[in-house]
Amino acid sequence: MKIAMICGSWPPERCGIADYTELLCKHLENQGAQVVRIDQDNWGLKSLPAFRRALRKVNADVYHVQYPAIGYKRSLLPALTPYLCGGSPCVVTLHEYEIFKAYRRLWFAPYARKASARIFSRQAELAAFAKAFPARIGQDLTLPIGSNIPNADAAPSRYPGSVVFFGLFWPGKGLEEYLSFAQILRESGDTSRQISIVGAPVKGQEQFAEQVRRSAKAHGIKLHENLPASGVAQSLAAHEFAYLPFPEGADERRGTLAAALVNGCRVITPHRDGTPDWLAEATQNAETPHAAAALLAAAKSAARPDERPYAGSIQAAAKQYDWSSIAVKHLALYRDAQTLPS
Repeated sequence: MKIAMICGSWPPERCGIADYTELLCKHLENQGAQVVRIDQDNWGLKSLPAFRRALRKVNADVYHVQYPAIGYKRSLLPALTPYLCGGSPCVVTLHEYEIFKAYRRLWFAPYARKASARIFSRQAELAAFAKAFPARIGQDLTLPIGSNIPNADAAPSRYPGSVVFFGLFWPGKGLEEYLSFAQILRESGDTSRQISIVGAPVKGQEQFAEQVRRSAKAHGIKLHENLPASGVAQSLAAHEFAYLPFPEGADERRGTLAAALVNGCRVITPHRDGTPDWLAEATQNAETPHAAAALLAAAKSAARPDERPYAGSIQAAAKQYDWSSIAVKHLALYRDAQTLPS
């Protein structure tokens, strides 16, 4: 089977969807599929003829759009893909839908009217799309994301009581709360605990990155910047806890949460209405940095990882992010899409 994978960004550009898409491509190839990666230097509507030629040249069995991605910017062109595939089925993964304002949701109408299938990372997103487009055609389904970070090959011994944050240095994504959490711990007299941040600065957010570096120095936080994926995995596997204060709560779309669970961390994170039961069972709920600090202060570290509380739930949650299983589910969907009328 030949699959044309369309994404607005590809590694090494810093974009979580770019990383996800490349890993999906590799695991599809591991399953025997032929994958052609399609990119554009310019996603403006003036590039429509060139984009259409690129799609037709591939002559794929299935065309798969990953949306959104940084490289698309605000272009409408990716949404027109179902009309440019020459009759072959088009599948789209909508990594985010609810975040878009009402006027931007017009971008999604072609996916409702022409796409053979739409993949969502969580049920709430699928329900919101179904409500907005009740007359849509094709299939809707949820498939879990995979972890962009692998399981550490040779996991080091976990430092008892250690806690880590993993994510890009981007304001409004929880890093400010983590820094407040670290300050609370230090001011409470907890001065020996290992506290770490693993992440990377983002272009255009240099001032915020400098604020993170100053705070890390002030509160005795070990800062690890720009590690390769294997290095991130090793660092996560060396920590007992991860505190991930997502402003909207834990759910299936959180790649950093996937990475922490795959590498066996005991995750402290806010639970919300959108948090599925299997994630709630595998993580500890803390609505505020003060609550997280209290949980950490009360926790008792075990000598052996398999004796830790939540160990079974963490392992079960980690299996949700298995890339081989995710690739097989995609291939089954592609086969189904080929049998449907275009």
